[in-house]
Amino acid sequence: MEGKVELVHHEPLAQDVLDPFPEAWYVVAESRELACGELKERKWLGRSIVYWRDSNGDVCVADATCPHLGSYLGPSGGGKLKNGNLVCPFHGFEYDVSGKCVWARDVKPPRSARLKRFAVTETCGLIFAYFGRDTEKPRWQTPVFASDHSARAIRRMQFRAHPQTTSENSVDVNHLGHVHGYAQIEQLRETEVAGPFLFSSYSFTRNMLTFGLRSVKLKVDISIGVWGLGISSVEISSASGISIRQWVLSTPVDGELIDMWLIADIRDLPNWWWLKSVIRSVALKLASQLIARELKLDVLKDTVIWRKQNYRSRPAYSALDRDVSLYRRYCEQFYRQIVT
Repeated sequence: MEGKVELVHHEPLAQDVLDPFPEAWYVVAESRELACGELKERKWLGRSIVYWRDSNGDVCVADATCPHLGSYLGPSGGGKLKNGNLVCPFHGFEYDVSGKCVWARDVKPPRSARLKRFAVTETCGLIFAYFGRDTEKPRWQTPVFASDHSARAIRRMQFRAHPQTTSENSVDVNHLGHVHGYAQIEQLRETEVAGPFLFSSYSFTRNMLTFGLRSVKLKVDISIGVWGLGISSVEISSASGISIRQWVLSTPVDGELIDMWLIADIRDLPNWWWLKSVIRSVALKLASQLIARELKLDVLKDTVIWRKQNYRSRPAYSALDRDVSLYRRYCEQFYRQIVT
């Protein structure tokens, strides 16, 4: 069901080497979920955060602890908004979306009364916040993705894993046939690293996983973008005219569990004569739900591996693991800027 978090019960994952919270941009919410004047809270990267949108449409994501005397600022603890400012339930201190205390009852607001904020970017209907050494000054910006989809479907899962492990699937071509049953796999573009970004491209054929459609075979080209460990995008196209963007968004919750958002954006369908007007609109919505379901079924095959996988800092690479080795070196940069 769209918007519902499905908890996959797995055994703890040994993560003795990897820091559970690498530097990255991580998803916070869908843009449409956060109306002006609305305050929300959630568990995010081992801490409680609050986030809200003021009357100008600006979003603030911040630690849910008041810098005055430590009161919890989330709505479940009495936090609320007043004229677009966050009001502490303990002493009434008010904070604007810049994190600055703008009112402290009858005294001048202390200079040190400032929320710990996380830089925010909003793109393609999604709100992301940055986690790094300086949370307000990100080392890189996420690209601005066009909101060019005609239909969107989302599945959310929660399970034990690490965002580096989940993103590694982007370059681990050799598991695609063994775990997922893909065939005729061909690398169309050499895996390339550009600072905090990584790109690759493949073609393959695969059967649908949804019951009743398993005999349907798809041949597609995919272009993968890893925009740091929290955001992976997959552009999918076929000779028939299908155009889809998939998102795989992995966000640590508490150092053990991650929230994974699986998003299917349908951009275009084939120009078949029967896909016209009203029928096309319905077909787009159905296609987004179907692709999101297929993506979830694919990921469920991976969670069987992830739930008992132990991270190896010095793996016994085979001759087929060149891109995995490149990916591991790419990931090292995200542990040099950890919040202390």
